[in-house]
Amino acid sequence: MPLVCAVIVACATPAAPHPAGPFALARGASVLVAPGVSVTFDAVEDSRCPPGVQCVWAGRLSYRFSIRRGDAAPEHFTLSPAQLEAAPAALGGRRIVLDADTIPPPPPQGAAIDYRATLSILPSQPAQPT
Repeated sequence: MPLVCAVIVACATPAAPHPAGPFALARGASVLVAPGVSVTFDAVEDSRCPPGVQCVWAGRLSYRFSIRRGDAAPEHFTLSPAQLEAAPAALGGRRIVLDADTIPPPPPQGAAIDYRATLSILPSQPAQPT
């Protein structure tokens, strides 16, 4: 009898928040980040100045994603070195964070990069005292 009770209690324990990842995505790839919620790495824009070249503008790197919960319309968001996280509604208050350590340096002029985005899902940030 005690074994049956232990099994019932274990089944009734609520699941912990879903910090998940890291997930490494290539352009065009998708990953299931929570039950019924998928993230797709849609595109990358890299206009950063190549090494050894004098540029008037430093350029920017941005990764575009879409997130979908079930059959709902996708929600789009962008992450970049200047904006490492987002909190799409489909994550129910959790944040999706781009790993800054995996962002490649600007490529040499004319070189191609196989861009990958490494993401993690984290709980919402606690409110800051005022």
